[in-house]
Amino acid sequence: MTNLLLDEVSEQAASGRIAEIYEDIRQTIRTTQVSFIYRTLAVHERYLAAAWEALRPNASITYFERCADSLRMRMTPPMPEDVPDLEEELDEEYGYSEDRIEEINRILDVYNYSNPKNLILVAALRGTLGGMKIGGVSPGFDEDLKPLPRGAFPGMSAPELLESDEAGEEINEVYETIRRETGFGGVPSIWRSLARYPELVSRAWDFVREEQKKTGFDITVSLSQGAAGAAAQEFPYLVELTREKVAKLGIIEDEIDLIEKKLDHFIRLIPQTNVSILLVKAAIAGEGKVRRKPFA
Repeated sequence: MTNLLLDEVSEQAASGRIAEIYEDIRQTIRTTQVSFIYRTLAVHERYLAAAWEALRPNASITYFERCADSLRMRMTPPMPEDVPDLEEELDEEYGYSEDRIEEINRILDVYNYSNPKNLILVAALRGTLGGMKIGGVSPGFDEDLKPLPRGAFPGMSAPELLESDEAGEEINEVYETIRRETGFGGVPSIWRSLARYPELVSRAWDFVREEQKKTGFDITVSLSQGAAGAAAQEFPYLVELTREKVAKLGIIEDEIDLIEKKLDHFIRLIPQTNVSILLVKAAIAGEGKVRRKPFA
């Protein structure tokens, strides 16, 4: 279990420089949301500003998109023989329409698109904070330096998180189970988004929690972490934000230690969450849809 406090600056509460950084993150990552990792780093405003400035050159180019696509494939876990058909269950028992099922699929796609990107960026920050050389490697292809388009893909949904103070007793029980059984002390954004479909979220978590106990799940997470770290080390542009440089921003040692713990936390949380997302995708859309790139 973790005692790490994952306080955050929500997108709705962001103002001034943080709001500007959030908008640039959305535009650069090409998504509709600011990930939990950036929202909790925003509590350390000077660090987030320096971190995003260091990450942005690599996050804006084709190399980054290509690495994220490769990592997303690595995040696909071994599928059990008995993947539940949640689409059929929700239709037969609760009358979920095709449109409602498609809403769920679009939410899964938003997170599945951005999570591999976020894991690579967090790996870069953790590496440089620990003194590792990150980036400065000549790209293998000239097109790797080509700028990416900016902004979310057409039709990309903007999931709304259901927070504990808004949720009913049943959903809060699911949230508490997720906190307790994952040991992460918080509820990942994907589950707070899916909680707006209460008939789905408990069934999906029951399926995922059993898969998380399997060796294949752990191996997939570990391989994803390694692949993200390797992609970060080979960034074309240097990412230089060592502990010494962070201290020069006026950030004290205790706060740097907390930032380091948060980065370590998300290096574990992001791949575990995305492997879980792909399991839910198999259960709601079929195994054939799992390896397809979202918004391709």
